[in-house]
Amino acid sequence: MVEENGKQDETASETSKKKAPAVSSEKIAVVLRNVGNAPILQKQKYNVDKNKTVKWMSNWIKGKLKLQENEQVILYIAQQFAPPIDQHVGNLFDCFGTNDKLVVQYATQPAWG
Repeated sequence: MVEENGKQDETASETSKKKAPAVSSEKIAVVLRNVGNAPILQKQKYNVDKNKTVKWMSNWIKGKLKLQENEQVILYIAQQFAPPIDQHVGNLFDCFGTNDKLVVQYATQPAWG
């Protein structure tokens, strides 16, 4: 009986090892939505490090869209305002995140405000 319990314990520990969280605590789910004439990204959901800045995310999206160096990407939160470029994505998530994700709209021309 000791061996059977030992085997059961091993199986339970293997099962618990396989279960990993979908998103690490250092990353947040970001959903990107195009606005106006901005190109649509093929993939719209990403896990982004909380410590990344809006400037980093803008440049990252610009690279994904394969825009020219002189073209811009403007990010909006809640379809209302463009956050400061030095703001951390984690702070935006804490204030404006819903359903465990942050929805960010992106445009190549000013859209709101």
